[in-house]
Amino acid sequence: MQAVLAESENALQEFLDANIVVIGAPMYNFGVPSQLKAWIDRIAVKGKTFAYTEYGPKGLAGGKTVIIASARGGFYGAASPAAAWDHQEAYLKTVFGFLGVTDIRFLRAEGLNVSAEQKTKAIREAKGSLANLVANEGRTIQAASAG
Repeated sequence: MQAVLAESENALQEFLDANIVVIGAPMYNFGVPSQLKAWIDRIAVKGKTFAYTEYGPKGLAGGKTVIIASARGGFYGAASPAAAWDHQEAYLKTVFGFLGVTDIRFLRAEGLNVSAEQKTKAIREAKGSLANLVANEGRTIQAASAG
């Protein structure tokens, strides 16, 4: 039991100490994998990452960026007829927002199971989004260190 508690405490502390958190989140049955949900349960700790106040819940883990690499077999974006089935990104936005994180970014590869061509296109686009993110972050870091 002590080992499990220590592992939970380590996961929480790693999250609290991080400025940037990168999460791989495939969509499983319209939601997140159980392993990711279990990790979230370890970091969502009253008094550490959130608090209840007389005005409602308050996130205590702000000031960090969460980058989520999202993979989906179909299309579930806002323009898709299946958008209402997306309990993956909606859940992740909600839970990290609840913890106080406001800078939540998604890198998506959608339609991976539609066809071989779509899979290739989606991966190429996701890699492009990643390259743009890295380039933009590099500029931000250079500007901050120059100032």
